[in-house]
Amino acid sequence: MDFFQQYFPNWSTAMITFVGLGTISSVVLTLQMILSMIGGDMDGADVDVGLDGIDGGEGGATGILSIRTIGAFFAGFGWSGAAMLDLDFGLGASTLVALLVGAVFMYLVFYLMSYLHSLRQEGTLDYANAVGNVGSVYLPVPPTRKGLGQVEVMVQGRLKIVQAVTDHDSKIDNRTAVRVTEMVDQQTLLVKPLEKESANES
Repeated sequence: MDFFQQYFPNWSTAMITFVGLGTISSVVLTLQMILSMIGGDMDGADVDVGLDGIDGGEGGATGILSIRTIGAFFAGFGWSGAAMLDLDFGLGASTLVALLVGAVFMYLVFYLMSYLHSLRQEGTLDYANAVGNVGSVYLPVPPTRKGLGQVEVMVQGRLKIVQAVTDHDSKIDNRTAVRVTEMVDQQTLLVKPLEKESANES
């Protein structure tokens, strides 16, 4: 806080504290917003604590305690406290208002991040919805799950290229028609050739 004391010698310690907190928090929030836009989000550094059963979520996007929400609290706390002091309110009243404004800022950011996170979750593809669909081999699929290939298949109305394995005893070549029979994991499908399916039915 020596910087503020040097350039604003008439400020009280309380004013310096409020302005300092507001400035630092605003800088942190601005930097995080810039990093988010260029793909270097700081969410990985967040410390997330769930509230009322709400999970911290991926990368702490919805955690009630995160860099974003804490930064929002102190930004609201600092600037509103400084504004109250500037309006000649006492330290007690200024601190009370600052706490209330900080809490509102914190909740608004938490709500916004939760909403954005839910939108992102709704837009996430669930490859289980591809089970039963017919597609074609994009990259050859090795036999008996000895490696990964890729198939092109419709998932939730979108044509996607997804990694795939097969229990078939021979390699499934490129452009072979296949049916998805199972989701092996979140990113891998189990497929079988349609010709084998037809042979089994006959």
